[in-house]
Parts: sequence; structure tokens; C-alpha cells
Amino acid sequence: MMGLRREDIDAYDSKAEPVANTTAALLALNKAGWDVIHKYFPALGTESEGIEKRTHAEDRMDSRLFANYANEDAAFSPMPLLCVIWSLPESELSGRLKALRDQLAPAMALEDYSTWKLDDLRNAVNSMTNPAKTVQGVKYRTPKSSMSFAQALRLYAMTIALVRVETKWADKADNPPPDMADFNNRLRQQLPRQVRDGETTAFFLYRPGVLSHPLSKEEFEERADVVVMSRKATTVEVKQFPVYLTEDQREWSPAWIAARDEQNDTTLVARKYDHDWTRLDGPYLWFRYDQLNGAVTYRATIELHPDEISIEAERSIESRGAVKRVQRPRDYDPAQMTAFRPGVDIPAGPPDAFAIDPPRVEDQANNLKRLGPYFSNGFRAWCAYGLSASGLAADGKTWVAVPPDEPRPAGSSPQTAVPQSATGSQAATQR
Repeated sequence: MMGLRREDIDAYDSKAEPVANTTAALLALNKAGWDVIHKYFPALGTESEGIEKRTHAEDRMDSRLFANYANEDAAFSPMPLLCVIWSLPESELSGRLKALRDQLAPAMALEDYSTWKLDDLRNAVNSMTNPAKTVQGVKYRTPKSSMSFAQALRLYAMTIALVRVETKWADKADNPPPDMADFNNRLRQQLPRQVRDGETTAFFLYRPGVLSHPLSKEEFEERADVVVMSRKATTVEVKQFPVYLTEDQREWSPAWIAARDEQNDTTLVARKYDHDWTRLDGPYLWFRYDQLNGAVTYRATIELHPDEISIEAERSIESRGAVKRVQRPRDYDPAQMTAFRPGVDIPAGPPDAFAIDPPRVEDQANNLKRLGPYFSNGFRAWCAYGLSASGLAADGKTWVAVPPDEPRPAGSSPQTAVPQSATGSQAATQR
């Protein structure tokens, strides 16, 4: 088998490196966020010991319980709770709540890193990270250990800004190249924002590569969560619902991927060689015009006291198929996303086969570039098994003949199989 070329490796890394960098920065941010919360409120963000306590155990119809999380997204992000505490007026606070708010305030005020020069962003990110390598052999940058919350937040903001403007993969990526502007839009919606008194604020919480099956067990989609928070003084009402980002299932989740491939990935080299990018490699990195919104799965009431934060929550069981298909906002603004309402909204079905997403101008321009390598199934079979005939032409070039695949007669046995030469005549006689 032929080895990987530099262009094969670069095409794969142009997708895998940004995903690895941003995911590592996001995980470091979430950990640092919970660390600063635990300094003042150690019970929050931890699993309950034993059976969770119900708020009104005597009332069997009341399913509310005492919780340790303001939201239950896939990554258990602390950002919504941190933003609520940061938004409280300093003059009205006391105790541990005030101490936490005072520590958060300077960290939450971020610069606009989108205005920074490319070299400045690279140098800043490199100074806060160390080189590392993923299990797929992709080089990336991992955050340095023992980072404070302020440092982790700045690193995350700079990393997603760098991903959008990075030029190191120019002319090395496949056609079309990964849409890093779209990837940036997904990630920047969980940067700090104020939850003002009397207003509602929404967060789009996304961690690359979290998969789910909203429509069927055979269909994979990426999951994100929308968390909507309404604050009145020191009381906050929370509701959360899942959002599923639709993908090109044929390319990103092909039928040949089996459960065993998720446990033991043996096709990595072949995917790099063929310039494939699947759910085994990472998130779908191109914008699509629709998404699936699920029903509300988590509701909570947060009461903020000087030395205590109490959370009463209620969970709902998520049902497959209980989603609606809606237009996806280009900027992933969660304020434009609404939850599926059973009995009101029409449940989603498969996408309309006659609906075609209009091509973007940049995609049309990219199509004018040199296409990446393409290898047919017949050529792959020849490389693997030598199923071909070849010879030397008069001009000195080598010719290769690969016969077309013919379907094997279904249900035939060695004793009853019809010879290839007689197949057509016998079929005609049977008709």
C-alpha cells in the first residue's frame, strides 16, 4: 500500500488541529471555572452522594429536586452560573457571594481579540500552552497546568479568535476547506455575558464532538445546548433544551462505520489517504442551513444568598423524534432558538430531498481551485488485491485495466450459481 503524502497529512491536520486546540482550551476553561466556584461554594458542580433529595418528598406529583448544577449541558459548563454571579450589583452583596463576585469581575472583562494581529495572537497562545499530540498523531497546543480562571478565559477567547484568522493551512486544506468562521461562531457564544436584572439572557453551549441520535439510532448529529436565564434580583429561572447540528450523513457518518470502529479505529490511515473526515475524526466543520431543536429537558430555580447558593431543578426525559427542524442562525445566536413544544410544533422528519442549500460565493470561488485527489472503488480494489490487467503501451506508459464490479446473484449457491456468460440469456428466458 502506498504511504501517506505530505499533502494528505496537511489536509487532515487542517481540520484536526483547530478542533484539538479549541477543545483543549474549552476543557481547561471549564475546569478553572469550577475550581474558582469550589473555593467559595464547594458543593456546587459535584455529584450528589446517594439518591438525590426531592424538594417536597411528601408530594409524589412534585418531581423537583435539590441540584448542584445550574445547567446540565454535555460539558457541564460553569459559564452561565459564573455570568449570573458576575452580573450581581457589588454594593448589594456580602459574604462568600461577594468574595466570588469580586474575584470574577476583573477576569470577565475581556479584550476584543478579533482586532489583534495574527502574529500577536499566535505568540500569546503559544506563551500559555505547550506542544502536544493527539492519538491520531496531530500536533496541537495544550494549556499549561495550574492556570487561573482569568488566564484560562483569556486563552479560550484568544484561541477561538486565532482559529478564525489562522493562515498556516492556506492552500493545504481540501476543497472546500473547513469553515473556521462557522466553527468560531459556535464557540464564541459561551464567552461571558451579563445576565441583567429583569432581562433574559441565553447561552449556546457547544463542545466539539458530542454526538447524539435525535431522529434514529442510525443517524448521528452533533449536540449543543441552549440555556436561557431570566433574573429578578437574586433569583434566576433557568430552562435548557438540546440543539442538534445537522450534518452531511453520507460523508461525515458513512454506513461503513460500525460500532467496533468506535472502539478500535483501524481505518485512520485510509481516511487520511482518501482525504475523508468522519465522525471518527471530529465535528462536522461546514455550515448547514438547518438544525433540530429539542424540548426543554432541564428547569431550575437558583436562589443566591450571601453564604449559600441553592438550586431546585426538574428534569424531563428526552424522547427520540421530539424535535423540530428549523433554520440555523448564521451566528448561532441562542436568542433566536426556541425549544420544541410537544403538541404544538410539528415533529421533524427527514430533510426535504428537493431542497438544495444555495452555494456561498466563497464556495464557488474555491471550486475553481485544483481539486483534491479522488480514487474510485475499482482503483482501491486494484491497490489492495491486484484485481487488474496491465501492460506497456507503445508510448512507454503503463496501462491498467480494472473490470467493473458486477453484482453477485442474490441467494445463489456454488451448485446453482448462473455462469456470467449465461446470465443475460437466462434472465430473458425467465421474463
